[in-house]
Order: sequence, then C-alpha cells, then structure tokens
Amino acid sequence: MARPTVVVESPEHLVGLKFTGDRAYLRLAHQMLNTGQPVSRTLLRPQKQSFPWIQEQLLKAGIKCLTIKQSISQLPLPEIPAAWSLRGQERLENPFSTYQGFDSIFGYQPIGGAQRDRWKPIVGLEHLASISSLNLLRTPEGEFLWLQDGQFFELDPDTAYLAIFKLDQQVNQPLQIALDTKPGRLDLRDTYLPKAYAQLIWRLSKAESGHNRIRLVEPQSQPRVKAALERLGCVLV
Repeated sequence: MARPTVVVESPEHLVGLKFTGDRAYLRLAHQMLNTGQPVSRTLLRPQKQSFPWIQEQLLKAGIKCLTIKQSISQLPLPEIPAAWSLRGQERLENPFSTYQGFDSIFGYQPIGGAQRDRWKPIVGLEHLASISSLNLLRTPEGEFLWLQDGQFFELDPDTAYLAIFKLDQQVNQPLQIALDTKPGRLDLRDTYLPKAYAQLIWRLSKAESGHNRIRLVEPQSQPRVKAALERLGCVLV
C-alpha cells in the first residue's frame, strides 16, 4: 500500500489538495485539516490556507505533504545505460544468429510517430551497421538489448524504457501523447512507460471501459499526470 500523501499544486495554490495512498488515513487527514467535508472525499479543502500549517498538521498524522514538483522529482529521469551498469550483462551469442529464421529483431529509431511506430525491423548485422547511432534492440521474444562498442548487453524493461525517452530527447523527437483535458482521457495504447511512471498514472486514473491503456484522469489529478509525462519529455496534445 502506497504511503498516504497529500499533493498540492504549489505553496501559493492550495485549492484542491489531492489525497493518495493508504485510504485508512483519509479520515485522519480530514480531521487534522478541519475540512468539514465527508471523510470519503479525496479532494481536501483545509480550514486554514497556509502551506506550513497544512504540512505540520499532516506530519503529526504520519501523512506526507508534497507539492507536485516535489512528488515528481522522486521519479527517475530518462537516461542512457551507464557503462558500469552494463557489466555482467553481456550477451555472448549474436542475437541475429540466435533468431535466424524468426521474426525480425527490431531497433528503436526515434524519428517521429508513436512509440510503437519507432521500432523498425532490422534484418541482419549488415543492416544494423548501416544505421548510425542505433543502440537499443528488441528480440522477437520481447528481450531488450543494448549495443555498445560492438557488444550486446541485456537490459531489464525498466532500464530500456528510460533509455527510450532519453533517446527521444537527444534528437529532439518527443513523443506526442493525446490528453483530452475536459473528459480527462489519456491515450497510452501506443506508449509504454517506465514502471514508476506507469504506477503513478494508474493510481491517479481509472481505465476506460474495455481499454486498460486508455486512462480517465480526474481534473484534480491532471496536473500531476501532466508533470510526470513532461518529466519524461513527452508533449501532451
């Protein structure tokens, strides 16, 4: 269960404090802030409009109080795998020999389009060598590989997704993600996120009927979701 947290837009904008995490603390949050609201409400309206006072009251109850900027700063930044982190993850065999006769290996090329469309088939080593600055590969079985100095390294999915967004940033080709703010409809059908980002957004939204990767985000949660996606370098359209 996530630690109980109240998130505010900023110390200067205290309208609509959003409670997240362990709901066993929700009644206590209302009591400490003297909201006078039904204790089931997760959007809090404290009696006193003072950020230091709100922080102090919630801290007494074991509830964190963070600004959106503070809460998002805890998420990992996109990054290219460091050389030291690749040690011991060398893949000894040539993946193109391993998967010969199977579906193509795909390489990530951040050139426009949706994330799904940026994975291009690579039919062999000669084809791979003809494409400059191609480092991230995906096998037919969904394994991620990183090519550096002629050596293939195995990557866990989270490291691979953080690398994807860093590669986008390096060539100024940010992903465009559709967010219709009025109904709060966030379309992630073509986009996979690092684990911490996905967990945050899933906690702050619910699935549209029949589409788990189309998320419905309430207005009070939209600033935090937007800030998280912008930290990855995405552009919301």
